[in-house]
Amino acid sequence: MDPSAYGNSLRQYSGSIQSMFNSVSERYDLLSHFLSFGRDHFWRKALARRLVAREYPGSFLDLATGSGEQLLAIRKLWPYAELTGLDFSPPMLSVAREKLAKHGAHEGVKLVLGDVYNPPFEPSSFDSVAISFGLRNLPDREAFYREVLRLLKPGGRFLALELFFDSRNLLAPFHRFHLATISPWLAGRFFYSNGKAYDYLSRSIIDFPHPAVIMDELEEAGFKGVEYHTYTFQAAMLVWGQKPLNGA
Repeated sequence: MDPSAYGNSLRQYSGSIQSMFNSVSERYDLLSHFLSFGRDHFWRKALARRLVAREYPGSFLDLATGSGEQLLAIRKLWPYAELTGLDFSPPMLSVAREKLAKHGAHEGVKLVLGDVYNPPFEPSSFDSVAISFGLRNLPDREAFYREVLRLLKPGGRFLALELFFDSRNLLAPFHRFHLATISPWLAGRFFYSNGKAYDYLSRSIIDFPHPAVIMDELEEAGFKGVEYHTYTFQAAMLVWGQKPLNGA
C-alpha cells in the first residue's frame, strides 16, 4: 500500500486505505487495545489534556476519527465542548456512533463523512484540531497541514498523536519484532481480521518519521510553538503547534 504503487495517485491510495479500514472496523478497537497493552487510552487522554479552547466551551475537530475513541477521551475531559469527528469510512463512523451513544457521550457531537484533504467546514471554525493514529496514513502531509491551518482559529492548536519506531532506542530490536512479526500474527490468529491490513499498519509505523521530523514539517507549514512528547519507551508521540494569532 505504498503510494508509489498507485502511480502517486492520491485518490487511488486513499481509496485503498478506506477499503482497508472498512474491512477491520468491527474489531479495530479490540485489537488496538490488545496490541498496545491498553496504553492507547493513556495516550488519547494525554492528547485531550493538551487541547486549547479560545472561547468557552471549546470547539474541537477530530480528523480520521475512526471508531470515535479519541472523541470519547475528549468528552470525558471536556464535557461541554462542541465536538466534531470526520472520517472517510462509513463502517467506522457507525461504530463511533454506537459507542458514543452507549457511553452517553453523543450529545454535542457531530460525525461527518468526509475527506481530511477537503473537509466541509468553514475557515477558522475550531479551537483545536486533532488526528490520532491517522497521520501515517496520509501520503501528502503538506496538503493536510494547509487544511488544518485553514480550519483553526487564530491561536488555535493542532495535535497529532501517532505511533512510531525509533531505531536508536535500546529496545528497537524488540519493538521491530513486535511490529513486524507479533502484531500481524496475533491479528490473524486471534482476531480473524484482515491480516494484510494489520501487516500494512505495522509497516506504516516502522516507516513513519521521528517526531523531530514532524516538528520540522509543522514549522515549515507555518505552525508556531511546536513541541513534542514521547510515551511508553518511545512507542508513541504527541506533536502539537499553534496557528499564529495573526492568522498567517
